[in-house]
Amino acid sequence: MNARQLEIFHAVMKSGTITGAASFLGISQPAVSKAMRAIERSLGFRLLRPVKGRLYPTPEAQRLLPDADRIMGELSAFERLTGEVKTGGAGLVRVVASSASATALLPAAAASFQKANPAVRLSSHLLPARGVAEAVAAGEADFGLTLSPVQLPGLTVRTLGAARMVCIAPTDHPLLDRETVSPRDLASHPLISFGRETHFGQLLDQAFERAGVRRETRLQVTMSIVAACYVQRGLGVALVDSFTLKSGLTGLGCRPFEPAIVLPVTLMSPGDHLLSRHAANLVSSIEKILQAWTRSPVADRPGGVAATTTPRRPLRKAK
Repeated sequence: MNARQLEIFHAVMKSGTITGAASFLGISQPAVSKAMRAIERSLGFRLLRPVKGRLYPTPEAQRLLPDADRIMGELSAFERLTGEVKTGGAGLVRVVASSASATALLPAAAASFQKANPAVRLSSHLLPARGVAEAVAAGEADFGLTLSPVQLPGLTVRTLGAARMVCIAPTDHPLLDRETVSPRDLASHPLISFGRETHFGQLLDQAFERAGVRRETRLQVTMSIVAACYVQRGLGVALVDSFTLKSGLTGLGCRPFEPAIVLPVTLMSPGDHLLSRHAANLVSSIEKILQAWTRSPVADRPGGVAATTTPRRPLRKAK
């Protein structure tokens, strides 16, 4: 069944009559009837059966209808997209991102991007770093953002900027009296952190080992934003990427973690073609947000505190 035959079959099934299909398609009834007979011959089974002078779909035709609906919907979407590309009008940018890249960086960039490009639609999906790389490599997204570098064949990888690891705690927590927080400072506090098999977990293990301290995790997570939600509930303190503080969470304070752990913001794109104009513009918006955050990084400023309704206590010297 070719595309034109599929269109005729779908019109007959949706309208319920040869006459209705002919009217919808703008062709004659004999042309629709002839096309349906040709389709049946090519398939090797009947699609319509006569009952008391009327034609009714066979069970085989009914089984084909859901997939016909789906394909016709995809064809319509493709036709709309080609029209948009031709006229330079509305478009779609598909982005996959991990953790705080999806919950903080991308929303901040999308806000400014859509002000300048109100007709462009965005599709955003949250995936683990490996899933981001696989989705981009498979052509399921225009580009991906992660803080955990992943290399796969067919990907172009570029660093846009960096975050750093910070310690977050409730605003009345004694760790916030310090200028920075070290592995030894965390030894006596319940720690919400990443598993040893994750990229962040491995970086933290290395930092703790250099300090001669074992990293004891009270509550294990896979994403910084999840860790921050547990900290809000008073279940402990956490080491997360500094972008997490830009996600709009309240009631949290932060201090830089020492030794410093820098997390590169990695852009992944298909290696065989350039980004579309709209995708490239969104990447430019992301870079501008990163530049702004670098100029005034909450997490890198001693005494910096995330958005909160609780006043920060004056700093006291660490004992």
